[in-house]
Amino acid sequence: MPAPLPLETRVRIASALVEGNSLRATARMVEVARGTVLDFALRLGEGCIRLHSRKVRALAAHVIQMDEMWSYVQKKQARVTAKDAAEHGDAYLYVALDANTKLAISYHVGKRDGENTETFVKDLRARLTVVPHVTSDGWQPYIEAMFANFRGSADYAQCVKNYRGGAQRSPDHRYEPPRDPFMTKTPVFGAPKNELISTSFIERFNLQTRHTVGRTRRLCLAFSKTIRGHRAAIGLGIASYNWVRVHGTLGTTPAVAAGLAERPWTLAELVTAALAEEETAPPVPQPLKLEPRPGEEPTPARELPGGRGWLRLVSGGSATAAPTAPQPPPVALVAAPPEPAPPSEPPPAPGPRRMVQLNLFGDDLG
Repeated sequence: MPAPLPLETRVRIASALVEGNSLRATARMVEVARGTVLDFALRLGEGCIRLHSRKVRALAAHVIQMDEMWSYVQKKQARVTAKDAAEHGDAYLYVALDANTKLAISYHVGKRDGENTETFVKDLRARLTVVPHVTSDGWQPYIEAMFANFRGSADYAQCVKNYRGGAQRSPDHRYEPPRDPFMTKTPVFGAPKNELISTSFIERFNLQTRHTVGRTRRLCLAFSKTIRGHRAAIGLGIASYNWVRVHGTLGTTPAVAAGLAERPWTLAELVTAALAEEETAPPVPQPLKLEPRPGEEPTPARELPGGRGWLRLVSGGSATAAPTAPQPPPVALVAAPPEPAPPSEPPPAPGPRRMVQLNLFGDDLG
């Protein structure tokens, strides 16, 4: 049986992996066999998943953004055949981010379908204690999953970016100047506020993940060969993001901002804690409390029976306020003209119909 790696070597391997390096590059940098790096990365990543499951619970996250990020296992979906394993092809990373503390609350790796969406939203619901304001992209299964798990105890909206398509789509279409409207904000249920409907923070998190988890980077050879290795790599990346990496805007780690830690962890502390973490039961959903968001005044509300949500006094500035139809200009009231006298002779019979070309644009097109 080979001797265990010293802590210093373990930290060096973890440091290389959370900076986006592949297994082979890490093995060359640390001068350890690739198989040893792979075995350690699996144990470390799965320990990080267990650590996240146990510690990230009972959160008062008032504003949440959700998104799913594309990656793949073994080969891209277009090249998957009937002989390939079910885990091959697309592997999406679902993430829910606290917009205030930048904490990655919940994440899940799987296919982009209704079943995995339901699993992800169910896990998110079990980690919250307050009624949240949730924004996602336009992925349709989110609506059913949110309604089934939150049952009205959430302000939910979708934010869709309208990228140009068709023949006018250029190779740089994602970086073109914004169009009007570039974003479409659609309230789904609850009372979402227009100024809070956004996915900017979670999209910035996706960019960060592609730089720190090499398996999610596009056009490279560091892709995952198994779904187990893919999940372990993402678990390590998100644990490092939450507990070790200092966020530039916050000045501390998201875990400290969310009250889950007193100070930022070192990578050695994360490695030690993850390898020692035991399996624990998943979180159980608790009744959600209605609390005012930071900077807002409390509003009158009462809970509906049967856990069906809350009856609240909503101000007119919410996104759910029904838009008023444009009113016609005022018209002065005048007396109706007298009715004409009935004709003494019957009207002439109508003539044959003829086609008339209508000019929709007027005579002057200039």
